[in-house]
Amino acid sequence: MSEIELFHEWGSVQSFKVRICLAELGLPWTSRRIDLSRFENLGPAYLEVHPKGLVPALRWNGEVFFESSDINELLVDIAGGRLLPSAIEERARARSWARFEDEVVHPAMRPPTFNLILKARVAKIAPAEFAELIARHPLPARRDAYLAAAHAAFDRAAVVASIRTFRDVLAKMEQALAGRDWLAADSFSLADVAMAAFVDRLDRLAMTSLLAAFPNTSDWAARIRARPSFSAAQGPDTARPDPLVDTGLVAALLAEALGQPPTPEMEML
Repeated sequence: MSEIELFHEWGSVQSFKVRICLAELGLPWTSRRIDLSRFENLGPAYLEVHPKGLVPALRWNGEVFFESSDINELLVDIAGGRLLPSAIEERARARSWARFEDEVVHPAMRPPTFNLILKARVAKIAPAEFAELIARHPLPARRDAYLAAAHAAFDRAAVVASIRTFRDVLAKMEQALAGRDWLAADSFSLADVAMAAFVDRLDRLAMTSLLAAFPNTSDWAARIRARPSFSAAQGPDTARPDPLVDTGLVAALLAEALGQPPTPEMEML
């Protein structure tokens, strides 16, 4: 088998999705970490791999592949079709969940990730160094948007809107999990691979309390976390340098998003 090289970052949601797929399939791979905290994705070496400077990217048979869901489909083919159910409608459901993660869930994760984690990371970089790093961005529009967002005030409304989307996502999952253990079929599939990344990000954002209102989904998340592939996909804590979020602030944001009365401590945040 040709060597699989994964260009990824340990804290990246879509990179997590590919790593858990690799672990579930038992495919050997070589890690090429791209340190996003140092903007290594914007360096000349990585831009030769991925001209847009995004992670993940996967090199196999001398060719580079982009987009996490497409990469996972490739990995399934390499592994002989595992992680796709046998029934046609179940395979369609699995792919639909993967697309849902790409189009709905992942975009909703960006505002809380940026405001609660990445802004704290940028604050640790000296302004002159940050300006030099971001100047290498290959897409001027995205560079300017990142600069503006990094220095803007905390976007509370955007985070609250994301939390409400998370609640809707969990409700959709709850319905799908009524009467079966996994999202698309009676067996673990690409659907669960895709949405496992959502569980990991809820954990990182200290928002796992959202699961409490959805017992089927909460049980599914516990099964996901118990799989060896989940811890393998997370990697070592030392390789995920993001700071811990402000749990008090998160609690206040959750209360606001869910229409719950704030405590006196929350009103101060």
